[in-house]
Amino acid sequence: MKTTSLTSFPRSLFSISILVILLSGSLLTIQSCTEPEAIGLELIDDQALFKRTDTLSLVTFIERGDSVPGNRDFQNLLGLMHDPQFGKTRASIVAEFRLPANNLSLGERPVLDSLVLSFHYTGEYSGVIETFQTLKVYELKESLPQTGVLYSNHPVVVFPTPVGQRLLRPAPRDSTLIDTLMYAPHFFMRLSDALGQKIIDANGTEHFQNVQNFLEYFKGLKVTVEDNFTEGGAIFNINMFGQFTTLRLHYHDDADTARTPRVQHFRISEFAQRLTRTEHFNFAGSNPVVTSSLLNPGVPSDSLLFLKSLGGLQNRIRLPYLKNLAALPNVMVNQAKLILPVDESFITENFGAANFLHLYQVTEEGKFQFLLDSRLDTEYFGGKFNAAANQYEFNITMHLQEVLRGANPNNDLILIISGGASSSQRVVLRGPGRASRPMRLQILYSSFR
Repeated sequence: MKTTSLTSFPRSLFSISILVILLSGSLLTIQSCTEPEAIGLELIDDQALFKRTDTLSLVTFIERGDSVPGNRDFQNLLGLMHDPQFGKTRASIVAEFRLPANNLSLGERPVLDSLVLSFHYTGEYSGVIETFQTLKVYELKESLPQTGVLYSNHPVVVFPTPVGQRLLRPAPRDSTLIDTLMYAPHFFMRLSDALGQKIIDANGTEHFQNVQNFLEYFKGLKVTVEDNFTEGGAIFNINMFGQFTTLRLHYHDDADTARTPRVQHFRISEFAQRLTRTEHFNFAGSNPVVTSSLLNPGVPSDSLLFLKSLGGLQNRIRLPYLKNLAALPNVMVNQAKLILPVDESFITENFGAANFLHLYQVTEEGKFQFLLDSRLDTEYFGGKFNAAANQYEFNITMHLQEVLRGANPNNDLILIISGGASSSQRVVLRGPGRASRPMRLQILYSSFR
């Protein structure tokens, strides 16, 4: 019988055996480690196939934002606010009120008692809520368009004489006491008897026959805030479909044998046109960095970047030296993160950091388009404020890979506050020129020759 010595053992089988032993040892080492992220870094360094950079130069700008859709959410904003960094902002509500039913009847001989407008708070606000504000209400002279998007700068024409006024200390999170009962946070104000009588006079006419006729007769209201204080103030959110958002007609019918109070509600339905009308007053009184950037458009701001909702301020991010990375042979982007640290010195009790940011790319026509990464999962793409790290992050791996391979032009990126039409949030970011914790693009890539 023939025996096989170790020296005569086939080389291929010997090599495979050694490889299995080595791999088994490696697996045991990996399984015994409690820091998988550290293992990944060791493998990257050992193989020298992957490289990491976060020194790619970014060029950033502060720009005026564009108007935002003001009629696509259940909430609109109201109030005037003096922000020590962003200046003065006023948000007014413009809305039409719908006929509750076709062929509405108020009775035989309706007599006006009062007309009351009320708004239901959502509980959200920005600014100094303790400041008293003077609300004024005007009747619309021209109808709101019935189709399409209404933007925050939509022109609104009203009759010059107010139909209502009250001094309000906003209390968006405090229950409202009426008689002896507590109700959800809201506020109300009595409007003029002249407007109430106008609605009474529509009884029994074609104005109450259908919605269209009623909107031609009574086109709606604008509720705004008088610009009569120089500091403080707040902007608060209103639930436009809330129980206490209504125009309430109180009346009685002289035909009744006994006087009986009656109430008719005219509400803002999901079909009613409405918008938040926003004014930024040219950012007067804002931080000098903001003032300088707006006076000198196209000049980079590399230390501080200011973002404001309601179409206020946006940031432009340029990656001019991405071409240097594209020049490497066979570049593959394994991960690309845009890291946006917040400058904590601008976070105060009254002004916190915005909850979410969003990132777009500018097209050749100057329009905003979604990044490829944003079409996946929101959690993957990012943009949520990380309070623990005091920063925002965006995963732009797929976008960067498309740019490097020439499938997408290296156009500027635009950073805005997400949901900027339904919030008065803002944030100040650390620019790419800061010595510590700068805005940066962190790229993990591989290059094969």
